[in-house]
Formats: sequence, structure tokens, C-alpha cells
Amino acid sequence: MSVIQWTALSFGGLLLLSQVQEPTQDSKFHLAEVSCKTFTEFSQQEQAMIMSWLQGFYLPEHAPAIIDLKKLSSDKAKLTEHCINQPEDDLMTAAEAVMRQ
Repeated sequence: MSVIQWTALSFGGLLLLSQVQEPTQDSKFHLAEVSCKTFTEFSQQEQAMIMSWLQGFYLPEHAPAIIDLKKLSSDKAKLTEHCINQPEDDLMTAAEAVMRQ
């Protein structure tokens, strides 16, 4: 991941973290171990942080460091729909299916 991607991801994470209240559960998530069912049960804030991370993760290598809020919202809706339909999938498998399109 390039420096620009890390910068964008860090900025997005800090922006979202500034809006988050004290975590109510474990504050670390291994996304390959989080099921789709669990993702749909997370708070809106937790889902937003995860989606921001995923958007940065799937950003092409030399893409501009832009946080696209419309795409973020669209991807979240697609991921949530996928997770509702396939709750047994792990989150990274679901994200791969949705965000690589």
C-alpha cells in the first residue's frame, strides 16, 4: 500500500474515530474472522469505520487519496445486502465479492 493510501486511510480512520464513543465490545476486529451476520449487528459507527478501512484497502495502488462518501455509502449498502443474504460468509470474502466489482 502506498504512502498516499496509508495517509488517506489514516485520515479517514481518525475522522471516524473522533465520532466514536467508548467501544462496547472488543476494540479489535480480525475481519477475516468476522461473519457477515456479526457485521450486520455492529453499530452504524462500527460499520462506517470498517467500510472506510475496506475502501482504503481496495483502493488501487496509485489512485488519488480521496474518500468518496457516495461510494462508501453505496459499498456499505451492497455489503450489507450481501451479508443479509449470506450471513455465514466472513467479512473479507463478502467485501472481495462486493468491492472488487
